[in-house]
Amino acid sequence: MKKHITLLISILIISFAMTSCIDDFRIDTEDGKNLVGINGYFTNEYKKHQIVISKTTDFYAEEDAEMISGAEVFIHDGVDTIYFEETDRKGYYETIDSVAGIPGHTYYLSVNIIDEDGLHNYYSQSRMNENISQIDSMVIKDVEDPLISNFMGLASYTLTNLYPYFQTIDDPKVNYLTNIIINDTSAKYNSYFDYSTISVRHMSGMYFNGPEMVSMIGEQSVHTFKAKEGYYEDNDSLNFFEFDYYPSAMPGDKVTLCIYSVNQDFITYRNDIMSSFGSNPMMGTPYNVATNIYPGGTAVGFFEALSVTKASFTY
Repeated sequence: MKKHITLLISILIISFAMTSCIDDFRIDTEDGKNLVGINGYFTNEYKKHQIVISKTTDFYAEEDAEMISGAEVFIHDGVDTIYFEETDRKGYYETIDSVAGIPGHTYYLSVNIIDEDGLHNYYSQSRMNENISQIDSMVIKDVEDPLISNFMGLASYTLTNLYPYFQTIDDPKVNYLTNIIINDTSAKYNSYFDYSTISVRHMSGMYFNGPEMVSMIGEQSVHTFKAKEGYYEDNDSLNFFEFDYYPSAMPGDKVTLCIYSVNQDFITYRNDIMSSFGSNPMMGTPYNVATNIYPGGTAVGFFEALSVTKASFTY
């Protein structure tokens, strides 16, 4: 009995100590030299492409990152050289002219920065993958989700989904990102990190949403426009509540599906970024975020050449 009382007292003391620790504390992180951060994308779309250059910040820093001005930035593929110039926004560089990349080409990025220590060259390369030749068709249909219905105790739960059909590339290293544009405006999805991912891997070369793929993993949607919940009132009358996903569409709207072909290294970088959130060192990722900017240990970020195939329809 005495052992039980001693154990109970010990538990109460530990509980009190844990609940009374309400003061903020900081982990003493090792200071290091801020690195150069370079992020940019080059596509087969005819437009002005952008590279953003800044410095990294300390772990607990509250101010915005310092943007780097006055850099020399260009891309070449062994034949043509494409030059960038700084915009009115410090650290943001755009191609001087509108240009379009060519799938199958490897693009080399070079960034030259002069500071108090002299000239520094940062570089990267990325091959622009071939993409699907076309999106053959798209179907919008309502699909009931019995799993969510049962879990939430609903009478029914119906999703209005978009299903595309196309021939995938016979290359397991190719990954796809998808984006939806409503009336030529991508209001929410303005970053490749926000786009949805499709990874066919061992099913590469199959027809997307064709009979063979559907038999293996079921029919795959790339966007949900809206959902409808059906529930019972106390008098057992059936009621429905409908809500839109964003971006959503109204009848008559132009809907464009964009499918981007990207490299696996970029998917790794994207996943690292998406899983690194907040300023709590106890909840962050326990490894460094991937990068393809060199020399190693001097810069972070990513440069990716990616190709896109688009198709539109009226909702």
